[in-house]
Amino acid sequence: MFYLFSINIYAWFAAVNFVFSIVFGLLVFFNNKKRRLYQTFLALNIAIAIWSLGYFFWQMSDDSISALFWSRILSVGSILIPPLFLHWVLSLLNLNKKRKNLIVVVYAVASVFLLFSFSKNFVNGVSVNWYFKFWPVPGILYTLYLFGTYVPIVIYGNYLIIRKYLESTGVVKSRMRWVAIGTVLSFIGGSTNFPLWYNVSIPPILNFLVAGYPIFFMYSISRYRFMDIRAIIARTIAFGFIVAILISLYAIVTAIIAQFFENLVGTKSTIIAGVVLSLFIAAGYRPLRRFIEQVTDRFLFKKSYNPDVLLANITRVTSSILDLQNLLKSIAKSLAAAFQFEKIGVVLLNEQRNLEIIYQEGFKSEVAQALVNFPNITKILFQELKQNPGIQVIDEMKTRYDNGEFKPVSPQLLETLHTNDVAIILPLTIKERLIGVIALGTKKSGDPYNNQDIGVLGIIAGQAAIAIENGRLYEELKGFNVKLEAEVNRKTAALRQANLELRRLDQAKSDFISIASHQLRTPLTIIKGYISMMKEGNFGPVPAVIMKNLDKVYISNERLISLVENLLDISRIESGKQDFNWQSIQLEDLAQTVADNLKPAAKIKGLKLFFHRQKNLTPKVMADSNKVHEVMMNFIDNAIKYTEKGEINVSLNYDDHKKMVTFCVKDTGRGLEKDVKSYLFKKFSRGKGSFRIHTEGVGLGLYVAKIIIAAHHGKVWAESEGSDKGSRFCFSLPLEGPGEKEIQKQQEQEKSGVKESKVIRNK
Repeated sequence: MFYLFSINIYAWFAAVNFVFSIVFGLLVFFNNKKRRLYQTFLALNIAIAIWSLGYFFWQMSDDSISALFWSRILSVGSILIPPLFLHWVLSLLNLNKKRKNLIVVVYAVASVFLLFSFSKNFVNGVSVNWYFKFWPVPGILYTLYLFGTYVPIVIYGNYLIIRKYLESTGVVKSRMRWVAIGTVLSFIGGSTNFPLWYNVSIPPILNFLVAGYPIFFMYSISRYRFMDIRAIIARTIAFGFIVAILISLYAIVTAIIAQFFENLVGTKSTIIAGVVLSLFIAAGYRPLRRFIEQVTDRFLFKKSYNPDVLLANITRVTSSILDLQNLLKSIAKSLAAAFQFEKIGVVLLNEQRNLEIIYQEGFKSEVAQALVNFPNITKILFQELKQNPGIQVIDEMKTRYDNGEFKPVSPQLLETLHTNDVAIILPLTIKERLIGVIALGTKKSGDPYNNQDIGVLGIIAGQAAIAIENGRLYEELKGFNVKLEAEVNRKTAALRQANLELRRLDQAKSDFISIASHQLRTPLTIIKGYISMMKEGNFGPVPAVIMKNLDKVYISNERLISLVENLLDISRIESGKQDFNWQSIQLEDLAQTVADNLKPAAKIKGLKLFFHRQKNLTPKVMADSNKVHEVMMNFIDNAIKYTEKGEINVSLNYDDHKKMVTFCVKDTGRGLEKDVKSYLFKKFSRGKGSFRIHTEGVGLGLYVAKIIIAAHHGKVWAESEGSDKGSRFCFSLPLEGPGEKEIQKQQEQEKSGVKESKVIRNK
């Protein structure tokens, strides 16, 4: 009786282990097919499954031939387990590349033993041993395999796992603890079979421990996210429901259809039933799958999410929203939809380095305030992040603290967070500077946040930190804008008052210049008249010496009159009292007149003055003839004054595209330096070194010219290749300009005046 019981119990332990190994290995593998860790884990589980399958049928065999065959199948699994176990351990510890040669050697040795696994040199036969009717008898190669490969590899692999456990801290240490327990117990359980191979009467009573490794691994997965397969479990449940429903439907519908056809035609037709059911399944599979997934998601609160879609949504939100509250609301909505939590809070450090609640949802107000007002909360937070950088998983920290593996800065705060269902603390950092944290509540399902969740949240934390900082800066900018607007209004009022005062002073200055100029012009005109009369001999003969001095006085008086006229022009223009006599004029005639008048002055200095008159006249322009004449005079006169030798060329050109006529005076004088150009056409400004050539100028001529041309809606400029390379002064006038509008206005006023007079006469 005990014999039969022992066989059955060992066989069924092996059967359970077979199922566990296959299912567990496939679940882990399909979670990440591309990683070597998951590939080797599947291969290891297949080897364990082969060992378990051989063990089951070996124990259930009724004859020696079958028992020998299945014991050799068991040996195949036993040969494969050590190298695959070592390969998986090295992949788990990221040592597979460094120990590549070792992996090749152990696989090569295992391959040699596999070649002899079905020979008498490996398993010689089976015989009665203890309570077992058919127990394997080892061959010479089996002993070499056991003590040459199995024992050293298993010991070395477990040593690496235990060493990793001892060296690790935190959640990694907790993971490795259960992995170490699972692997050690499994190999201890499997190794209890070996004594009987060598007729040592120690029964394999601990063989059931072989099935222990999936249990400990599953605990590590569920508790510490080791080789995370939780998402796959949810999909497996949904798929299992779908398969069960389809099988049930197939059985029921097949029976109904077969019975229907039997009643209709007197014979059963499973083919027709199968075709009808296939059409039904093809049409209803997708809706059924969608319904089952929704039901399981709702039941398990495991609504899946696509990390890429979530990150894309967060990127869109953080890059498009500046308003802080709208930003945090959108981030919270996206995170809640993905992770199915009920609580979220955003706490930022203010200028006083105190925590301040910026956004919360799901937390009670008094609870949230109690958390941020926890004694020394800021100091605790900084110390905790320094001790344990990165995302703070509260449940893991609590478990490690309870197990004595970890000591938090403040156990009371950790307990408070855990009690109030805070699951995750996301530090918000910018360039290693902490600006705040995001607190997430536990998932509705009660599941912990898995590795994928932690990785995605780490990326989101970086994006959110930058976006939140930008949002805070935006809020500060809005407040600053309000202050700035008030300050600008205040300053504007002060500037407006100052501007009024400046206008008053400027008007007083203009009035003074105008009055002074008028007062000066009268005596200057009288002086000019008397000098002219004296030169003409109206007061009697004038000696040659006196006549020569009278010429100098006359020239100086003319310059003074010109200066007074310039001052009057500036006064009138700046005060808006300058009158323009708009008419259509031919600039060639005006330029010819000016050139002819100034040729004697040029001749006296030994200069040649040319006016290059074109065959085709330029179009007439609407301008004030006297004002333009004054500008032309100024340009040519300046060219004569500042040219020591050479020639002066005057030209007119028409630009049909711009509809403008351009007047230019080009000389071979001292030219212009680059730093001088910016000072030209300014009031009381003269070129560098010009005082040595012409001492009487005060720098008003070009300024007046610029104002006159601007009043004509034209432009004025100067060109030069550099010092002593001559210069070119030009102005351009539009064909119509403001004069056309002034004439039209006058004509309209005249017409209006005529009509009014007619109305008066009619009355």
